[in-house]
Formats: sequence, structure tokens, C-alpha cells
Amino acid sequence: MAALRLPAFRRLALGATISRFGNGLATVALAFAMLDLTHSVSALGLVVAARSAANVALLLVGGALADRLPRRPLLVVSALVSGAAQLAIGGVVAAHLDLVALVAGLAAVNGAAAAVAQPLTTALVPQTLTEDLLQEGNTLFRIGTNTASLVGTAVAGVGVAVLGSAPVVGIDGVTFLLAALAWSGLRVERLVRSKRTSLLTDIAEGWHAFRTRRWLWTVVVAFTIANAAYAGAVNVLGPVYADRSIGRAGWGFALAAITAGFVLGGLVALRVRPKRPLAVAVCCVVPFGAIPALVVLIPVPALLVAALLLIGVLTEVFEVLWQVEQQRRVPAELLARVTSYDMLGSFLAIPVGQALAAPIASLVGLQPALLGAGLIGTVALASCLLVKDVRAPSPAPA
Repeated sequence: MAALRLPAFRRLALGATISRFGNGLATVALAFAMLDLTHSVSALGLVVAARSAANVALLLVGGALADRLPRRPLLVVSALVSGAAQLAIGGVVAAHLDLVALVAGLAAVNGAAAAVAQPLTTALVPQTLTEDLLQEGNTLFRIGTNTASLVGTAVAGVGVAVLGSAPVVGIDGVTFLLAALAWSGLRVERLVRSKRTSLLTDIAEGWHAFRTRRWLWTVVVAFTIANAAYAGAVNVLGPVYADRSIGRAGWGFALAAITAGFVLGGLVALRVRPKRPLAVAVCCVVPFGAIPALVVLIPVPALLVAALLLIGVLTEVFEVLWQVEQQRRVPAELLARVTSYDMLGSFLAIPVGQALAAPIASLVGLQPALLGAGLIGTVALASCLLVKDVRAPSPAPA
């Protein structure tokens, strides 16, 4: 627990934990809010895709800004914007206003703010830790945020059933404001830039750092495919399938099982020190691609929860090894930009998958669409093991 004695790391982790609790609520609540408001799967897909599209479109700018500007005020502003957007969405739903375009626009604002916060938070983690605490600190950070997401997701299904979807979305907005308060006291050293360059030059430098690391872009390309299949199947089709099978509360607990696995996986990751970290990481994450298919293949809620719990454990081992490898191999002054390319590639096709999920399900059927998404995700992730740089031992840090 030594990392928690570092004040900067403690504040960073606290703010991230609070916001992740709210996100856990919103993952379930926003989906059912749109279904309650419009009774349209297509409208749900549009709102979810609007947030993802804005997030993807601005990730590179967010990563470049994180390497150019003072990081603390940038992080605080992004949290305030996200909180305001979520509170506004909760107000629209509470007023029973069938304004899909407005909700989609507010979701896009939230996605734009997240485009700054996501690479920025990742880049700040090693900046608040010493080298000897890097893996332990990353693991503790993720255990805290994943636990908060677990609690938020588990509570969301019951919260929607008892309070309604609008109040739960509003609570998500409040958590962003609390996160901004925690981050307002964050103190980190500002990175020293050797020369002043344009924003476009900074983005280009990040691209060069990304494309010259084959181990990095290979895994990112695989996640481009797997995340699109997962997001379309789970975020859009999942709630619809849940209403016809395991119910809303059951769906909330199924999603929470994945995050519970993340928490347990963090404890496992504390002890994992493989000589070939990327190969081990990829082997662990392959089952994640099969989740959409398992929703159909395992219709018994208790068994589905158990399977997703195990997959969550394995996925978290991947996440810790993956983040530590990036932080050790990529220079600090490039890390936010490289992280933004990692996120961009991983998220690039998510809006497409979310927007196409409903039409594909209408064409082939709901269950075949879920099964196909699981097959696509599994094959994409497993193919990373064909690349020599992924199977090779870890080289010396950059």
C-alpha cells in the first residue's frame, strides 16, 4: 500500500474512483433511460454512438493537450464539463422530453470531455509514482476504480428499478463534480518541453512514436475489431436481450461480474512477473472477445455471472501488464499522445458497431448477431499471438 502514501497519487486515484462509480451507474441507467423515453433501440444506439464518436474524434487533440498544458487544471475542467452534461441528460429524461437529438448532443459533450481526461489520467499515473512502485501503483489504482465501477454497476439495476433511470443518471453527473473537487488539489511537476511546437506537430510526433512500436499497434488493431463487436452487442443489443431473458437486474449483475473479476484480477496482477508480458497478456484477454456469445450460450444467470467473473480476472491481468509495458517503454513526454493513439485505435470502430448493431440484429436476428459478435472478437484478439514482437520477451525500457 506504499503508493497510497504519495499525496499526488492518492488524489488522482480518489478522483478517478469517484468518477468510475458514476460511470458504473450510467452504463446501465442511460441505456434503460433511452428505452423508457423512446422505446426505440435505434435511438439508444444513436445516443451511445454520439458519445463514442465525439470521444474518438477528439482523442488525439486530448492527448496532445495533455502533453502541452498544465495537467491539473485540464483534468478538473474536463470533469466539470462531463458532470454538467450528465446532469442535463438526467433533467431531460426526468421531464419526459422525447428529445433524442438533444440527449445525443449532450452525450457527445461528455465524450469530448472524456477525450481529454482519458489519456491525461493514464499519463499522470506514472508521474505520481516512483519507478519501484509502478506496477503496484497501477494495480492499486485499477483495483480502486474497478471496485467503484463494480458497486455502481451492481447498484444501477436496482436503482433504476426503484428510483427510475433519470435520478441515477443525475447521480453520475454529481460524481464528476466530486471528482473535480478531489483533482483540484493534485500537485505534479509540469513536464519541461525542449522546444515549442504546434499542436499538429505534437500529434505527428505521437503518431511516429506509436507506429514505430509494432507490439503496440498490433494489439490496438485487434482491439479496434473486438471492441466494435463488443460495444454493439453488449451496449446496444444486451439490454434488449436482457429484457427478454434474464431481466434488468440480472443484466446489471452480469455486467457487474466482469468488473468484480477486474478487482480480483488486480490481486492476481500484483504477483505476475512474466518474462513475456505481452504474450501472457494477450492469452489472458482472448476470452473477453467471446462475451457477446456467452450471453446467449449461458442463459442461466448464475452460470453467466461465474463465467464473466473469470473473464474479468483474466482481462484485468492483461490491462495491468499492458499499461505497465507502455509506461516503461514510452518516454513520459510522449506517453499521453501515444496513449491517445492507443485509445483511438481501440475505440475507432465502436461508434460503427453501436450504430450497426440494431440494423444487423433486425436482419439476422438478435441471437445470431450476439453469437457473431463473440466470434469476431475472439478471433481478432487471438490473432495477436501470430506477431513475433508480441511473443518476444520484454526489451529494456525506453
